[in-house]
Amino acid sequence: MNRQSYDILEDVISKSGIWTALEVVGDSIYLDFEHVQLYNPSKGKDSDSIHDSQISIRFADNSLFSILYNDKEDIEFLKNTHGLDNNFLIEFSKKLVYSEFKFQNFDFINDLDMKFENELIFLDNFKDESGENVPDFILSFTSDDIAICVGGNSLNIFNDFESLSDYDILELSNKWVRYYLEYWQRKGTEFELPYDPLCEESLLDL
Repeated sequence: MNRQSYDILEDVISKSGIWTALEVVGDSIYLDFEHVQLYNPSKGKDSDSIHDSQISIRFADNSLFSILYNDKEDIEFLKNTHGLDNNFLIEFSKKLVYSEFKFQNFDFINDLDMKFENELIFLDNFKDESGENVPDFILSFTSDDIAICVGGNSLNIFNDFESLSDYDILELSNKWVRYYLEYWQRKGTEFELPYDPLCEESLLDL
């Protein structure tokens, strides 16, 4: 994945995104997000929004996963995981903090270490200070009153069970922006598009 894709994902996921699930299957870690500003042709009538995406980020191979927190109550949503020795899937709804969603940013991780007093380590292959065992891909972000650090030597982004390439990420991001612009250009006219709460709540920096 190239740097442009990282930059796009950091923006389109954290702008309005919600972290909705954590799944562990062996050495693989899946994080699911909704309200991602990557264009989806049709979300269906039951969706809050219309053309945003639900995506899953998968890390595998030499995986790490830890949660930073200050108060024990902030990690109560994990009480049914029983440790990562067992495979599990938990669902929840946690708002992301915009601009605090970073790929490959070790300075940001160091800042988080200073901000939070406690760390709950699930998978830890990130021990070698020489850097030899550092996973190839690292993601860190904040959500509510916690921070997440997750990584692995394999990284995949899935949208509707299909892996997204660098080209896909750029194209779907551009399509979302075009949809957003059309939504507001038609607003208040006889050609107004159906109400979309994500467009209403999100102001893009264009």
